[in-house]
Amino acid sequence: MENCRFCKIIKGDRLDEEIVYEDESFIVLTDKFRKTSIGAICLLIPKLHLDNILELSNEHSQKMVPMLNLVSKAMYKAFGNKGIRIWTAVNKEAGQSIFHCHLHIVPCNSLKDRIIANFPGIYDLKRRILKFGNNKLNQNLNFKLAEKLRNQIKLIKNEHQI
Repeated sequence: MENCRFCKIIKGDRLDEEIVYEDESFIVLTDKFRKTSIGAICLLIPKLHLDNILELSNEHSQKMVPMLNLVSKAMYKAFGNKGIRIWTAVNKEAGQSIFHCHLHIVPCNSLKDRIIANFPGIYDLKRRILKFGNNKLNQNLNFKLAEKLRNQIKLIKNEHQI
């Protein structure tokens, strides 16, 4: 899709993006606007443009769960979080803002983290409505969080010969 932000990233427009992992079917990147108290929020995105998770084929669904497990396990090792929230939205009415299928993988350790995971629109209020600065995460911090994840993914893949 020509105007899809995620399709542009998949095709190579990756300025200011932290890619945590990529294979022939998926790309995983950090959310450059939000993090939790413990670490980076990741977006698991199929490379095939699908508007939402309901359009996933059985084949893509079967590939997505192992990828979700890999990233989630890497989060536990990289950040020491106590929990993970996984969510998606289908259509504008449910809060979907980028109409390309993706899962949010959110490391949680606190009530604030659960609020960020459950109500990202409310958490983003200052960015979207009040427009305080550019509100992107500090690039150096985003890189450090992404690097921790990349390292853990490599270790997990090597341990399990994935």
